Amino acid sequence: MAVVTIDLEACINCGWCRRVCPTETIKYFATGHRTHIVEPDGCIDCGICTPVCPVNCIHPVPDYTVAPEKLNAAKGAARTFAADQRKLKQDRDAVVERTLARLASLGGAHA
Repeated sequence: MAVVTIDLEACINCGWCRRVCPTETIKYFATGHRTHIVEPDGCIDCGICTPVCPVNCIHPVPDYTVAPEKLNAAKGAARTFAADQRKLKQDRDAVVERTLARLASLGGAHA
């Protein structure tokens, strides 16, 4: 099963689904209109987009099957996305640690 439809009449274009999609399968303006769509062959059925939708307009299509090679490519994209997000978090954490150490060396009472 893969998520392949967004009810465009109900969609408020908040973009939450697109922001959390680990395969970047949810696109905005791909149709030339201000709408979000799902490229079904990139969906790995992770289910992350559905609960973040504030208007519940993302629906699974149970009989849709993604070809194995496309599914493997999408899963690879999801792994890359996860690794990139982890690196961003580690980089942010390192900046915070350096900043706190610098403040502590300048007198410490800045907290």
